[in-house]
Amino acid sequence: MVKIAQVVCTYPPYRGGIGRVAHEYTERLRACDFDVHVFTPRYNPVDGDPAYVHRVPSPVHIGNAGVVPSLVRRLSGFDIVHLHYPFFGGAEPAIVGKALRHDQKLVMTYHHDPVVNGIRGAIYEAHRRLLFPWLVNRAEKILVSSRDYAEVCDLKEVHGAMNRVEVMPFGVDLERFHPGSEPELRSALGWRDDLPVFLFVGGLDPAHHFKGLPVLLEALEGLKDYPWRCVVIGDGALRATFEANAELVGLKDRMVFLGNVSDSDLPKYYRMANVHCFPSTERAEAFGMVALEAAASGIPSIASDLPGVRSVVLNGETGLLVPPGNVEELRRAMLLMLEQVDLRHRLGESARRRAEVEFAWDPLMAKLEAVYQGLECKK
Repeated sequence: MVKIAQVVCTYPPYRGGIGRVAHEYTERLRACDFDVHVFTPRYNPVDGDPAYVHRVPSPVHIGNAGVVPSLVRRLSGFDIVHLHYPFFGGAEPAIVGKALRHDQKLVMTYHHDPVVNGIRGAIYEAHRRLLFPWLVNRAEKILVSSRDYAEVCDLKEVHGAMNRVEVMPFGVDLERFHPGSEPELRSALGWRDDLPVFLFVGGLDPAHHFKGLPVLLEALEGLKDYPWRCVVIGDGALRATFEANAELVGLKDRMVFLGNVSDSDLPKYYRMANVHCFPSTERAEAFGMVALEAAASGIPSIASDLPGVRSVVLNGETGLLVPPGNVEELRRAMLLMLEQVDLRHRLGESARRRAEVEFAWDPLMAKLEAVYQGLECKK
């Protein structure tokens, strides 16, 4: 049996797109009898992990970058290493281990360019020039969520990398996320069934500073003359600041900050909402799992016109795109959704149809399995 290692910087219960993708791959591959193990840094103690999830001691870690030198040894015996990048401190020992084992194959899912500032930004720039080409050139296959993003990201600067790129979108559970309504949930919040509800889902920690919630708050501030409510789902060290800012601009009675909700409850909030807001500001947002969840739930997204994101949200077809960070354009799009009920219904129905055709997990997993099998045939 082929042994596969998923190497990733974060993993559930941490809320983040990279870890969620690795989790979906792991669970779905294991359900098809693949021998898959996960290797991720041990930032904090986690209870209840299955035996195939290995939280590796990390003597040094900054944010979601954890140095895990023991990966060189731990990845021995695996036929395929699937590295989820960026993973500073984990990618390097994984590559070193591969160099020592010539029959081991490496797949890299390139999620997004890192977006870091200050001294960390200077360190990353040195890494990008000196180590990044070395890392990329050792991957037999490089998976990207969209061709749109691949053509503008750092991969294009590495000679020959694009020849090994294959587009592999992420999927959505179409049974878990589906259209409907949640009148009981609205009632619990004290909201009428006909009151338009905006929904934001994203991390509220410094690692997810690019999610654009401040832009959304400013846009909502200019819509006080219209009836609406807004639900914010997500947690982190910045949550208290965002709540204070909402109160400061007079939105306290219009917004609910729920923190993290359970996996079983999350789909209900998509069904309760009318419009999903996805106002990310930087290219670290390269796809948009939350926009897929909204689409599967039959509601449109108002999203930033960013590479990769616009492959998930089609402007005028499944949602609306606005320039990143542009408060006025975001507000204008939100007002359009408030005023034109037929439009948001049409966009939401189209989003669900597209999710069914292009983002169902089963065909995407079959494509991933074909990638693995192709590497095995080259041994």
